[in-house]
Amino acid sequence: MNLVDAFESLSVADIEQFVQSKQEETLHLEFKSVTRSDLSSRDDKHNLAAALSGFANSDGGLIVWGVDARKNDDELDCAVALKEITGVAAFTSRLNELTGEAVLPRIDGVRHRPLARPNGNGFAVTLIPESDAGPHMAKLGEDRYFKRSGTSFYRMEHFDVADMFGRRRRPKLAVTTRIVGIADGARIVLGIRNDGRSSASAPYLAFDAPMPFRRDEYGLDGNRNEGMRRLPFTGQDLPFRYGEDSSFVIHPGIVHEVAAISLGFTPRNLPTSDVHINYAICAEDVALEVGTVVVPIDKLR
Repeated sequence: MNLVDAFESLSVADIEQFVQSKQEETLHLEFKSVTRSDLSSRDDKHNLAAALSGFANSDGGLIVWGVDARKNDDELDCAVALKEITGVAAFTSRLNELTGEAVLPRIDGVRHRPLARPNGNGFAVTLIPESDAGPHMAKLGEDRYFKRSGTSFYRMEHFDVADMFGRRRRPKLAVTTRIVGIADGARIVLGIRNDGRSSASAPYLAFDAPMPFRRDEYGLDGNRNEGMRRLPFTGQDLPFRYGEDSSFVIHPGIVHEVAAISLGFTPRNLPTSDVHINYAICAEDVALEVGTVVVPIDKLR
């Protein structure tokens, strides 16, 4: 599960389970208790600014607000107690207000979400994506740069900051799905979306077709044309593979459709549950990512 999916699916029950299981903080997960729900506390401002700077300057991450974390026997910070935030909706609104002031330059894509109980108290979660527009300086009285290493935020050294100023922008790829038709005529078109700030060259996409689906032999347009060159299957891993050389690019903000899966020329019955498509995706200077995209069965009926 990627950071966006984790951010959108997190629930109060999940947070309670974090405490019950003594969930450890990770490279991408940080727990923070809140001193004052209006974020007027010096400690709260420090926590927000340092986390925004640290996660954005590293690999991105989530902050779960309203959980006390302490070191366990292995000297790793883990969730030990719920510290519910009074008026969590107002707290989240205040997070939104301060986000633009807490770092310089601003970070694109930061999101905050309240997780409220019926009485209005509860928790909040913040999504901080990795940024290629950094380095980002923590403000609100900090005026320093942070990075995430292991389970902690550290002040960046001068050479770290200098290196980030010279870091070039990178592409960021995701698998997309588009449904054409319904019922036994449904087709699922798979594509590559570039969410980064740099063009992606030499893209690669591999996927499977869970039964009863199979690769649509008539391609994207009915004339057997597909969006990328098909690569041979070696008999291992994902059977349908597509790739191009470095002269082929997907520009920022663009969705490039590659291939489709369908129920065949002689249609079979739809499955009875959601369709899970396993994939692998990468490009030049983009690490291989393996995952699963889920197509809800209700959208195919």
